[in-house]
Amino acid sequence: MDALVFRAGPLFCALPLDEVVETMRPLPTRPLAGTPHYVRGLTILRGEPSPVIDMTRLLTGASAEIDRYVAVHAGRGPVACATGPVLGVQAVHASPPDGPSTMFTGASRSLVAAVGRFGTEPLLVLQSLRTVPEEVWEAAARETGTEAAA
Repeated sequence: MDALVFRAGPLFCALPLDEVVETMRPLPTRPLAGTPHYVRGLTILRGEPSPVIDMTRLLTGASAEIDRYVAVHAGRGPVACATGPVLGVQAVHASPPDGPSTMFTGASRSLVAAVGRFGTEPLLVLQSLRTVPEEVWEAAARETGTEAAA
């Protein structure tokens, strides 16, 4: 599969190319109360309010420098993934992780679809961010004064 490869702190990660809308420099982002620690806030992507997910915080719990935003399709609208450097489009060969409950915890367990390698380093192939928690969409709707979509 072709995927967009990027850094998330110490991790190499990939998103399937068919889920990626575009990459860009980080945009102005407003904090969003009532959301998990990995939600950086709310930004405007092509005229639409969009949650910004800090991929390093989501996957590791730690903070890291944000270099790019990667816009992806999500269930109720676009989501901006705040990442480290984008390393380009690569053909990725990966397989589902063995024993995901022992390797990953929390949000990352439902997010990691497969594990491959990037050079000599592990590469996490991520599933769709359609699993953005409902409270994030609700907080975004409150912030922008719009009704939450059903």
